[in-house]
Amino acid sequence: MKNLFIAQALYNRWANAKLAADMATLPPEQLAAPSAVNFGSIIAIANHLVLADRLWLNRFTGQGEPVARVDAVPYPALAQLAVARSVEEDRAIAFTRALDPAALATILRYTTIDGTPAALPLALCIDHFFNHQTHHRGQIHGLLGGAGVKAADCDFIFFERETATYANLL
Repeated sequence: MKNLFIAQALYNRWANAKLAADMATLPPEQLAAPSAVNFGSIIAIANHLVLADRLWLNRFTGQGEPVARVDAVPYPALAQLAVARSVEEDRAIAFTRALDPAALATILRYTTIDGTPAALPLALCIDHFFNHQTHHRGQIHGLLGGAGVKAADCDFIFFERETATYANLL
């Protein structure tokens, strides 16, 4: 399972880069255009992903900048967003590479943003971390299509076919 999580962390960097290139084809006002989707716009969803990644990585590692909310837009410009995105991708890759496989059977105890104590299996939380990114990238992908951008395919299987990352981890 550790190798799958490493591959997913590397995949996220690949998929995020493809999506960022497609987002860069739109003017800032279109990226920030209000929409009825979660978080309200393409740029807001992209910011949510950075903040949520930071939040979960803090929970996993106990390190990093604290996150009080995941619905803010601290990076309204793509250049700022790219820097923040890269930092969290580096953290995710380092976390998965350093992951002790025995830890996957442990319970992660954390406090939610609203202050509620929570306890869930660490492996489940890591899987959620990656699934959450895929979900919101799909929203951005759809919104880009609605804005007239044919976004690049960024499925995990295409990443593996292109890079053989998982196969090389075995």
